Amino acid sequence: MKRVFFLWVVILSVSCSSSKFFTSDVKPIEINEMIKVEPFSFISLIEKGNMGVYNDSISKIAKIALNESLETFREKLRLSLEEIYVTDTLAKKELEQEMDFFIREAERNKKKKNHTIEITPLVDSLLSVNDKRFGLFIIQNGFTRAKGNYGGQVAKAIGMGVLTGLATGTAYYQNPIKSGSTVYVVIVDNQEKNVAFYNKSIIQDREPTEKENITKQLQNVFEKYFWEKQ
Repeated sequence: MKRVFFLWVVILSVSCSSSKFFTSDVKPIEINEMIKVEPFSFISLIEKGNMGVYNDSISKIAKIALNESLETFREKLRLSLEEIYVTDTLAKKELEQEMDFFIREAERNKKKKNHTIEITPLVDSLLSVNDKRFGLFIIQNGFTRAKGNYGGQVAKAIGMGVLTGLATGTAYYQNPIKSGSTVYVVIVDNQEKNVAFYNKSIIQDREPTEKENITKQLQNVFEKYFWEKQ
């Protein structure tokens, strides 16, 4: 699951962006209530070079910030008072895999009209048991750097640029990305048995654990669907 989310590092080009979203035939006004499923946050820490390792403590901090950010949009998103928590380890892994499937399919087909992404077994069960038509699923993937790592990588990049300049007459270097976050959002329709909505938001050089940054990402994800761009 986590390897999929590291693809965003390659495609970052702006400080904050959202892609063209995927939707079914369901109109936003029809989504009169949604139940939130406990979000996932996978945050890596880069301590040496540019290789990140998943960090459980930082991921938990990011998850708290993500939940707090969601509360900002509770009324706009018409979230129900109930929430779904998946505590079983195997079930959590299965849910990650099903979210992986939704994201891959939506990314491949978001430009196609009348395409349907069918509901998966565990998601179907979670919504059916709770007698809810719409479920909100959110996954955050990101990274941050240990103290001193970023400065070292900048110095290294400048050094490589100088060496290139001496060899070619033109110095060029690219600063490493300090930190970043990608938020993926999937809304599933248990009545029609398909994905009703999918979108993602990407930011760079912003900490993935800060509520302000995540709130901005969620705003970008839902605008033009649930509300007009502000």
